[in-house]
Amino acid sequence: MFKNQTLNVAPAAVMTAGTTGSAFAQKRAKGGVLHTLVALLLTWEDRIGQRESLRELDDRALADMGISRADVHYEVEKPFWMA
Repeated sequence: MFKNQTLNVAPAAVMTAGTTGSAFAQKRAKGGVLHTLVALLLTWEDRIGQRESLRELDDRALADMGISRADVHYEVEKPFWMA
């Protein structure tokens, strides 16, 4: 019955369906796509720096924080885009 029928919906309606009130729509409304992209790049850069700093800590500092070398290895080996 529905095999050869197509939906007659405008592309804009499809693309925006369900985005009202979403985090994506709110971010775009506040500063646009460029602002969101810059914020993402800065987050990634900060994450890289934090992981480099963590890698440089000595065993005593890690013990004070309750972090093992295995924990450090796991964290610094993650890609920068992963939290």
